[in-house]
Amino acid sequence: MKTSYFSLLILSLVIACQPADRSANRRESILGKWAQRHSHDDKTYHDFIAFFKADGTYDGIENGKVVLTGGNYRQQGDTLTFDDPSCNPYPTAHYKIIRYAGDSLRFELIADSCTARREGTLPFRFKRITP
Repeated sequence: MKTSYFSLLILSLVIACQPADRSANRRESILGKWAQRHSHDDKTYHDFIAFFKADGTYDGIENGKVVLTGGNYRQQGDTLTFDDPSCNPYPTAHYKIIRYAGDSLRFELIADSCTARREGTLPFRFKRITP
């Protein structure tokens, strides 16, 4: 009987210590390029790319030009925390990542004191263009 309990304990530990499914982790990660198209007050359309890099930094690219650089981000599950140097004195923001359609996402506000960032983040939907 003790052997059965010991075997069950070892089996449980082996299963619990298995690495997470890497393909699932890639799908859930925000890493890569995400695109969205939006219009300004002058009714012109602009293509925006949010580029989240493996080193924990991100860039904002609009119509092929880098318009935001030097930001840092951290993802924990479905929560994205990022620092945006253009939002001083409120550089840090927290958003929930809402995924849909397999390759698309939007952000839901958790906490962000920077009005310009909130207005530039909340209304948009992003589609993954690179993993």
